[in-house]
Amino acid sequence: MKNIILTSALLLGTALAGGAGAQSAGMGVPSTNVNAAASTSGQASAQSTGTASPLPYNRATTLPSSGTTDLNKSVAALQNTLTELQALQLQTKQAHWNVSGTLWYTLHELLQDHYEGISKYADDVAERQLAVGASSDGRAITIVAASRLPEIPGGFLDDAQVISFLTYQYETVGQRIYQRIGDVEKVDPTTANLLQEVEHAIEKYQWQMRAFLQNTPTDPNTGADLNNGRPVPLRGK
Repeated sequence: MKNIILTSALLLGTALAGGAGAQSAGMGVPSTNVNAAASTSGQASAQSTGTASPLPYNRATTLPSSGTTDLNKSVAALQNTLTELQALQLQTKQAHWNVSGTLWYTLHELLQDHYEGISKYADDVAERQLAVGASSDGRAITIVAASRLPEIPGGFLDDAQVISFLTYQYETVGQRIYQRIGDVEKVDPTTANLLQEVEHAIEKYQWQMRAFLQNTPTDPNTGADLNNGRPVPLRGK
């Protein structure tokens, strides 16, 4: 019995000594409590705002700065681009439905691809505008009044007519977006990068339309075979 008591006493003493050592070693370890306040360099945090999450307080982007001409430039570039993209959405879908002629099926399928691509970029542009702190205006009255693009004719559309019309529309919108990239690239590089993606897509669509009438060494491709014996009019050709 005495031996059992002595052994228990020794084990208890060792455990106490180990616990004290562990406590001493842990004195230099920083707290790992995720709810503990951390340095934020003046930025609002969950602790200072009284919210439950330790994430930084949500606010609009600081680039471009609100209340400055920088923000106005970004909002104007984004809103004007959004309006033009929405106009192109309507026009490509109208042509998709009503194109007729030798190339009707090819254009029918191609214009659906264009419509879907333009729709995606319209959404990206609208959401970027919200990210910088401004609302996006996608109303029909705004598209009609502010896009400054010729309206597509109603009724059935000849394939040559669609090629000529959309080649011009894509060229016009691409040139406008290119100008806006220069307006915002220094004050809002994120918006400029997005507009570059949009311009790249619009120029691709313009090329895909233009390629139907692209000159080659073996065929001038005037489009007369699609246009009742008359060359299809294209700027620069």
